[in-house]
Amino acid sequence: MSEITLHVTDRHRFFSEVRELAAALDRGERTPAVPQLHFERAETLLRVLTPNRWVLLRQLRRSGPGSIRALAASLGRDYRGVHADVTALLDLGLILRDAAGKVSVPWSRITAELTLEDAA
Repeated sequence: MSEITLHVTDRHRFFSEVRELAAALDRGERTPAVPQLHFERAETLLRVLTPNRWVLLRQLRRSGPGSIRALAASLGRDYRGVHADVTALLDLGLILRDAAGKVSVPWSRITAELTLEDAA
């Protein structure tokens, strides 16, 4: 199963985790890690991953690789809005575009973790 986890992590905790990972690599430890995407604030995560974008991710995962136009039609949404959402999700690495221009979701699971402390 290919999985990515989305976290809200303050800058200090993020760099602390990176230092720990670098130290482990220096010791020769090679443990496979789940890909992660970090957001500094809960508001940023919620602004970037809107309800429409979650629906888009689910639909694209269900339908498989396709064109943005076909995706827009399957969602019953305007092409321009879907194109903007696809562009944002491409920038985050939550969807991919192949050589033929088709977009797809490479993840079978996307987990977003948010604690009440992070939301404050």
